[in-house]
Amino acid sequence: MSIQPLSFTNANTINQINFGNETINPNYTTQPYPQDSVEINGKKKGLSNGQKWGIGLGIAAALTATALLLRGKVGAAQEEVVKLAEHIDFTPAKTTKEAIEFAKTKLGVKNYDSSMPLDVMNWVNEGLTNINNVRKGKAKLFDTIAYVPRDNNSLACLVNDISDPKFGSIFNLNKKTFENIGHYIEKGIKYCLDQKILYKDKDGKLCLYNFYRNGDVSDNLLKGLNKFNENPESFSIIDKIQLYEDYASLGYAIDGFYDAPYSKLEQLLKNEGIQETLLAHSKLPDLKQIEKLSTQQQRNVLVDIVNTCLSSGDNLHLGYPKGDKFRTIYHESGHLEHHLAVGEQKFFEMGTPKQCIENFGKVSDITNDFINSKEKQQIASRVSNYAPKSPLEFVAETYRKLITNSLGANEKIPDDIMNLYREYKGPAV
Repeated sequence: MSIQPLSFTNANTINQINFGNETINPNYTTQPYPQDSVEINGKKKGLSNGQKWGIGLGIAAALTATALLLRGKVGAAQEEVVKLAEHIDFTPAKTTKEAIEFAKTKLGVKNYDSSMPLDVMNWVNEGLTNINNVRKGKAKLFDTIAYVPRDNNSLACLVNDISDPKFGSIFNLNKKTFENIGHYIEKGIKYCLDQKILYKDKDGKLCLYNFYRNGDVSDNLLKGLNKFNENPESFSIIDKIQLYEDYASLGYAIDGFYDAPYSKLEQLLKNEGIQETLLAHSKLPDLKQIEKLSTQQQRNVLVDIVNTCLSSGDNLHLGYPKGDKFRTIYHESGHLEHHLAVGEQKFFEMGTPKQCIENFGKVSDITNDFINSKEKQQIASRVSNYAPKSPLEFVAETYRKLITNSLGANEKIPDDIMNLYREYKGPAV
């Protein structure tokens, strides 16, 4: 889930793009990969105390089910409030007891599921430490860290129980997904081979077609995929999470190509070599006219222009960053901080159309505007393929990118993305 998922870098100088002898398919969509989600339970107008509301991929499991599974795995919440330091040094714990103690004394976590593997605990604690340090001790972190299986393939979810001080905000890692993450990688490899994103060379090594080669980033992805293909048992759970995120980053870039065509056309047309090619074919478009077209029509124009450039020897490739293994932690923290920033009622009003109807009987004005605005949908699509689903997901996805950027990613975040983020009162980073 890169701010600029597609970049046509040095388009007039790089080698001939190879799409595996296939032209671009304007209806292409990538294989869905496990997403994160958020669940919230609490009092609000028109809802009973026990009514549950899920945001994300439609997870319907109730908070009470999670709480019941947690009993016996976590202790009662402590009454004292831990004041977070502006900077916390992180060192991987050597025992689960040490990891839990670090989370409670340094990060303010009240409850910690002791059944979680140590390397997963260290992953969570390091991710939360990163957030704390970026926010200089001002972030609201999770009250409870859980490790409960869910009947879906989400990596994790936020369960925020406003009325229960015992568990509070629960960051639940989906035990089922963590234990099967290698299977998701195997499915991803097969899908990329079928879609001619990957191919095998004469020695059986996985390779990316030229359009998907992106320097060190793609080299690192291929190195990981081939190592996993040869010996998956050599990968720890966290190694698999990193490889999975590297794959997801490529997926986001491919989706962004099709979901945000206008921004890609803007990028293309800034290149003088591309302009010369299109003029020679009498296909140099007027962006003001293209802006008025539907997204599907813009996509058709983009596909036609790219194929014209390919056939003329102009060489383009997809740009995307290395995946971030803490992506899910940052995303869910963004949900939690956004909830606190805007309040419960406004937060609920920013859900997907389906969740709005389930909870209010109609789609809220704020979500209706977001979903039906071509401009806002394309802005969100440049963040990730998940961000356009609702204002909440857009904010959480942008928040995670802001955290990553603050930690040294150095990805320029365009003004239109930040303006929309501020419009929805995204938490300060």
